[in-house]
Amino acid sequence: MSDLNGEREMKQFSAADLRKICLEAGADDAGFVNIDREALQKEREGILKVYPLTRSIISVIKVMNRENIQSPARYVANDEYHSVGDEFAGICRGILRRFNKLGIRGVVPTKSWPMDLHRWPGKIWDISHKILATEAGLGQMGMNRILLHPKYGAFIQLNSILINAGLDEYSQPLTESPCIKCHLCAAVCPTGAISKDEPFDFSACSTHCYRDNMIGFQKWIETIISSKDFADYRLRFNDSETAFLWQSLMFGMSYRCGYCVGVCPSGEELKELYLQNKAAYIQQVLKPLQERAEPVYVKSGLRAESAAKRNPQKQFKSV
Repeated sequence: MSDLNGEREMKQFSAADLRKICLEAGADDAGFVNIDREALQKEREGILKVYPLTRSIISVIKVMNRENIQSPARYVANDEYHSVGDEFAGICRGILRRFNKLGIRGVVPTKSWPMDLHRWPGKIWDISHKILATEAGLGQMGMNRILLHPKYGAFIQLNSILINAGLDEYSQPLTESPCIKCHLCAAVCPTGAISKDEPFDFSACSTHCYRDNMIGFQKWIETIISSKDFADYRLRFNDSETAFLWQSLMFGMSYRCGYCVGVCPSGEELKELYLQNKAAYIQQVLKPLQERAEPVYVKSGLRAESAAKRNPQKQFKSV
C-alpha cells in the first residue's frame, strides 16, 4: 500500500536519532522491530489492522515507582498503575508528534484498555506489547508472565508506536533473561497461577486479579437483575464488593493483585539488594503481601481453590 507521503516512503531514518527523541520525551527505554520480522508472523495481522502502513514498531517503556507497587495498601499500587499509564500515553503521543515533524507518520495504540469489545469474549486486543518489547530487546518474560527489563525489572509499563518509516537498524532480543529464578512470584501468588512446576494459569490469575474488570462487571449486572430483593443481592455481592466496582467505574479499574510484580527482584539495582540480604527482602516485601487479609476469587474445583485455601490470611470465594 502506498503512503500518502509517497516521496518519503523508501527513506530510512536513524534508529539512534529516534531513540534519542523517545528518551528526551520521557520514555525510559526504546527498541525497534521491523514489521517483516519472522517472529511477528502471528502478530502482523493485528498490527496492520490498526495501522496498514506500518513498516516499523517502536517499543517503549515507562518506569513505575516500585515502592508504590509493593505497598500492601493496594489502592496506592492501583493509583500508580493508572497515573503512570496516563502520563505514558501523553509521552507516546508527544514522541509521535516529534516524529511527524521529521515526516514520519504513525499510530499510538492503547497500552491496555480500551480494547475491541465487539470481539468479546475472544481476543479483544490487536497489539501484543510484551511480544513486541521482547523482540525489541527490552526484556524477556519471567515466570510471572511479566516482561522483565534488564535494568528496571518488572516495574515498567509497555506501549508500542507503529510508524510508516524504515530504519537503518533494528533491535534484537536479549540473549539472557533478567529473571533470577528466585520463585518469589510463585510464593506470593494467592491463586497458584504461578508455579515453578506448572505452566502459568492465566484463567486463575485473571479470575482474581481482574475481578472488577469485565467478567466481574457482567456478573454484577446479572446479580442485580436476578436478585429478588436487596437482601438476596447482598448474599451474592457484599457492600465491599459493590464499593470496589463503583471505585473501578469512577477512578479506573481496581487490580485485586499484582503481587508478582511487587515482589520481583529482577533488574540491576533491585537484584543486588535482594542478593545482599534475602531474608530482609522477604520480610519487608513478600510477607506483607502474602499475609494481607483479603478475599481471593477462584473457580471452584481447580488448582486455584487449593492454593487459596492454603493461606489462612486469604478468604476463599468461589465464582
